[in-house]
Order: sequence, then structure tokens, then C-alpha cells
Amino acid sequence: MLRVLPGTADSAEAARRLTRELLGSGHPALDTAMLLISELVTNSVTHSRSGRAGGTVTVAVSTGSAGVLIQVRDDGGLTEPHVVATRATGAEWAAGAEHGYGLLLVAALADTWGTTTTREGRLTWCRVVVRHSG
Repeated sequence: MLRVLPGTADSAEAARRLTRELLGSGHPALDTAMLLISELVTNSVTHSRSGRAGGTVTVAVSTGSAGVLIQVRDDGGLTEPHVVATRATGAEWAAGAEHGYGLLLVAALADTWGTTTTREGRLTWCRVVVRHSG
């Protein structure tokens, strides 16, 4: 599945919906994949030129024997995506510290992830390996 979405906050929900449609409700990695694509799209809209007027994000999700591969391409930005190694204090949590944890979630939930920057923009990806019980 490959889709170009507008660089708006609503695109995170659209990406989740597309992921749900592709994987189906019984897929063992569905919840994780929906959370991860939402975080990557939100980061792209928030931290890249994709969030500017007319900006876009391109999402790609594929599934196979190697698991679920999620890719989000944005219009690039001034900085590289990175995990914020932050420790919120009690006061910050009480004040609703809710930003800065997207890639921390990606790093924790994905089996692997990375980012590549070119002149045309940035591609951030992650893979979730599906482990079958048996």
C-alpha cells in the first residue's frame, strides 16, 4: 500500500485506517503497526517541511514473511529524527508532557528502524517482525 497524504495532523488517522485495511483485523501486528505509522506520520508533519502549507507525507506499508515494513517519506527538515533521551519529572508529567516520545515508542516497539535523508526529503522506516506461536 502506498499513499500520498497531506501534511496535516489528520493524516495520522488516515494512515492508521489504511494500515488497518491492508493488514486486516486479525493480523497479529495490527495494533503495533497502527501505533507506529501514526507516530511516524505525526513526527513528519510536526518536525519537517511536510507540515507547511502544501506539504505532503508518503506512507508505504507492506507485509510478508519478514513482517510489516512501514515507511514514511516527508519533505525533510532542519534536523535528523532521533530518539529524545528525556526523563520527565513529576511536574512535567503532571503538566501533561506528551511530546518528544514518538521515536522512543518506535525504538521500543519496532524490531528495527532507521532514517535516510536526501535532497528530496527524508524517509523514516520501521519493521515489526511477526512471531507465530507454534
